[in-house]
Amino acid sequence: MSLESNASCRIFRAPWLIPVSAAPLQNGAVVVESGRIRAVGDADSLCRRYPAAPVTPLPGVILPALVNAHIHLDLSVLGPVPLPSETASMCDWVAALLRKRMEAEHTDLEIQAAAEKTVMQQYASGVGLLLDIGNVSLAPFPASSVEVISLLELLGPSKKAEEAAVDLIQGMPSESAVTGHAPYSTTPELLRFIKERSRKGGSIFSIHLAENRDEGALLLRGEGCFAEFLRQRNAFDGTFPLSGIDSSGVVGYLQQAGLLDDKTVCVHCVHLTENEARILSESQAHVCLCPGSNRFLSVGVADVEMLLRKSILPALGTDSIASNPQLSMWDEMALLRSEHPDVPAAIVLEMATLAGARALQRDDAFGSLAEGRTARCIHVRNAQCERACDEEELLDKLTASGQPASVEWLPV
Repeated sequence: MSLESNASCRIFRAPWLIPVSAAPLQNGAVVVESGRIRAVGDADSLCRRYPAAPVTPLPGVILPALVNAHIHLDLSVLGPVPLPSETASMCDWVAALLRKRMEAEHTDLEIQAAAEKTVMQQYASGVGLLLDIGNVSLAPFPASSVEVISLLELLGPSKKAEEAAVDLIQGMPSESAVTGHAPYSTTPELLRFIKERSRKGGSIFSIHLAENRDEGALLLRGEGCFAEFLRQRNAFDGTFPLSGIDSSGVVGYLQQAGLLDDKTVCVHCVHLTENEARILSESQAHVCLCPGSNRFLSVGVADVEMLLRKSILPALGTDSIASNPQLSMWDEMALLRSEHPDVPAAIVLEMATLAGARALQRDDAFGSLAEGRTARCIHVRNAQCERACDEEELLDKLTASGQPASVEWLPV
């Protein structure tokens, strides 16, 4: 083995190291240089290979930063918004959210401050990359080391609202990234306009999909709680129901509209048929699940096993604090494990790391411990993990126990 003499390298070793893209390593180490990973492997071998590199021993588990693939930072200022009653629908919750937002009349500074606090909390919990979907433009977060990808979310359920949204977009700088909200809140023409702009700018296109069964009722028949919601706001102008939707359902409609490709992130996906999952898989669109938000709003549980059978590895997101008071990726993993006990722990951890990095087009830096990736890795202390006898027990405890006792960032 050739010796590496570069003294600018540093070695971090631990009883366990989880690359995610490979099997966990007992007595593993990562070699870092200039903010990037140079090598990953057996600690003793790497220490011999890099004899001049200082070694920092750590007592816990080294793994890549978590990736939160869906959050609404601008809603942080509102706090949790509970369902109005035990029998309330998701539409009732949306109405309560809008009402609270209008009545609060928070200033831009208050919204920014609350969002920044949430970003710092995400970082403290081990999140290194997140996708923020917002209805207002937020300033960058210079105090945080989290990489934040921001998309301005546009709604337009009627022709009048569509025209206003298009005018707004056309007045924005070309580098400003925008996205659509959902099939039930955005006209087909507006979604196509936004997607085409996203393609030209090379940005991600995120869309809420199949979160509630009434989405299909609106698009196919002009019925359900979303139809009533739009009527109450004088926004039901005949756009819905949509013509030409066949047995392929809402996902088929998105495919026909040219909205699905490898830069599309479909969020929630609770109510998908096998055929719709097949379409998503064939289109190479990504899926992001938000188990905590779905439970909070009582909209159902996504069929993770079906998605995996269709070769879709979903990412994970927390959604906003309005529908998920915990905002913890560790809790998302634990909840998913409890709801889907047959899904291997290794897959769940991959969903919270590599799948999110792929969905956000950043797996060149995030999602795994491998040569060339970012050295912004985390060191986790958890008594149960530290007592693990093998990698299966380690992964089980790491993904099923919720927030670890300690999460630290490697000092690189």
